[in-house]
Amino acid sequence: MDNGRILWVDDEVETLKPHIILLESKGFKVLTATNGADALVIIAENSFDVILLDEHMPGQSGLDVLPEIKALKVNVPVVMVTKSEEEGLMDKAIGDNIADYLIKPVQPKQVLSTLKRLLERKNLISERSIQSYQMAIRDISTSINEASSWAQWTSVYKELVVWDKKLNDSEAESMRPMLDHQKEEANRLFSRWWREFYPLSLKSNDSQCDFSHQILERKVLPHLRSGKKSVLLIFDNLRLDQWDELQPFFNNSFRIESNELYASILPTATQYARNSLISGLLPDELSQKYPDKWVPDLINSEGGRNSNELFFLSEWAKNHGIQDFSYAKVTNHVSEQKWVRQWQSRKNDNLIVLVINFIDMISHAKTDQSIVRDIASSDRGFRALTNSWWKNSPLRPWTEMIADNGFELFVTTDHGTISVKNPVSIKGPRNITANMRYKIGHGLEFNSKEVGLSISPAEVGLPSVMLGDTAVFASESGYFVYPNKFNEYASKFEGSYQHGGISMEEIIIPFAQLTPR
Repeated sequence: MDNGRILWVDDEVETLKPHIILLESKGFKVLTATNGADALVIIAENSFDVILLDEHMPGQSGLDVLPEIKALKVNVPVVMVTKSEEEGLMDKAIGDNIADYLIKPVQPKQVLSTLKRLLERKNLISERSIQSYQMAIRDISTSINEASSWAQWTSVYKELVVWDKKLNDSEAESMRPMLDHQKEEANRLFSRWWREFYPLSLKSNDSQCDFSHQILERKVLPHLRSGKKSVLLIFDNLRLDQWDELQPFFNNSFRIESNELYASILPTATQYARNSLISGLLPDELSQKYPDKWVPDLINSEGGRNSNELFFLSEWAKNHGIQDFSYAKVTNHVSEQKWVRQWQSRKNDNLIVLVINFIDMISHAKTDQSIVRDIASSDRGFRALTNSWWKNSPLRPWTEMIADNGFELFVTTDHGTISVKNPVSIKGPRNITANMRYKIGHGLEFNSKEVGLSISPAEVGLPSVMLGDTAVFASESGYFVYPNKFNEYASKFEGSYQHGGISMEEIIIPFAQLTPR
């Protein structure tokens, strides 16, 4: 008999044996964890019907870890177990979406009664989510097959992101293969459409969408010229689903004026997309206008490919008559703290641009660090890490200071990322970029049926490394691997997060305008 899977998180788990014995005798399978960090790893790797969470634990308290649990398993009921009957504490817990709470000392029958009641309600909610998705499957498939414009594709992508979060509990897991199939099919058809649309639209004045190099002038400049001081946060490598995860943190201090989507240029990689975003120019224009500042996309090139962002922003500001601006990049907790300490000396500027690198660093760490790979084993886990980082970052309370100082806030990214699954063999010179989603070089050898786009760099606004270069982009969940040690590297990078190619996750990215309340 299997009445449900329970995770009990308590630093005094040894004292709970009578409770666990009773639950197991009633057909429940009970797993335990003694702290929040271990619990998150277990939750990321397993499905549960209910989570019992101790409020008082060393390190992260139950209230601290609760948002991270909900980010991983949004629909799994959480019962807070606490020694406190303080009304404010429980109000906060309920506001953070707990399903119920129990006051210690807890009797075994109390726990059993609570679990039975929650599971009956949870099963009803899960059934409704499954039924709603089942009813929507045909409409989603039709939308995917008929999409032929930017507006239609962004609508498809947004709907898939919504369902990805709704089908997030153990009962709804049965529908995930269908959702995954629809996401894969959507990316297959989107990549085919983008291959035709992108080269024709990139340099058009009446394109269906805004591209990276058009964002500052079209979205930020009008506010600066109207006298509104503005902060632009650029989260490196932020996807739409992650922005949805972060957005509630801003709601107390800001009102969301607009939530738009724009298109990252190709390659969907920092050297190209962010330099283009900050400069207002396409990469080939940058390399021609500032040849000493553009670093060739070669492994052995000297100088950082993103080390001239302040210069590019300065040139953009000068060309548009913007004075008193600041630029900074933060890469870790220490640099985030340093930026916050410097705020008083920056807050009189008209434009502040802050590049935040944490999410990009986490996506790369998934390949090399086992704990990150375990927690971020899926997009749900990646969202949970994003949520946890921002919740504890010194930048979060700093954004409240921005609101108090009356700044308009713009939140965006340079590109997204995708978890790759399908290795694609490619041959080329040893010194071309190591990026696994695109290659630009001479003499590339590949199967044209396995790549998303093969084109002359000049046709898509890119500088050539050598005469006769070809730009090749992976699409869907493909990633490029050289034939030498193909199986070794294919295995190493399977499931890793990569960017640079063609997928909805990499190209369709958020741009939000927030106004202080």
